[in-house]
Amino acid sequence: MSKRCPECRNINDDSRSFCAFCGATLDPHLRLIQDLEKQKDLSAEPETDKKRKDVNFYTSHSAPKEEKKSPLPWVLLGLLVVAGIAIWFFTH
Repeated sequence: MSKRCPECRNINDDSRSFCAFCGATLDPHLRLIQDLEKQKDLSAEPETDKKRKDVNFYTSHSAPKEEKKSPLPWVLLGLLVVAGIAIWFFTH
């Protein structure tokens, strides 16, 4: 059985503790210890430093926010329809 790296998804030998491709920790116990050490270090730092140094690869990313679209095309289409109706009314 071989170990798959959680960071780069490459396959490594069972005997390896670190990924041969990216250097990430393969052993789940070592990963847990590293995460706990990061949390301990971050709790001792001021709030401003936490934002810059916190790199967590385990967070899920939220969906991108949908941009509000401009109503301008619909307004122009409405004006065009009204103008067309007015022209038709005055010509007949």
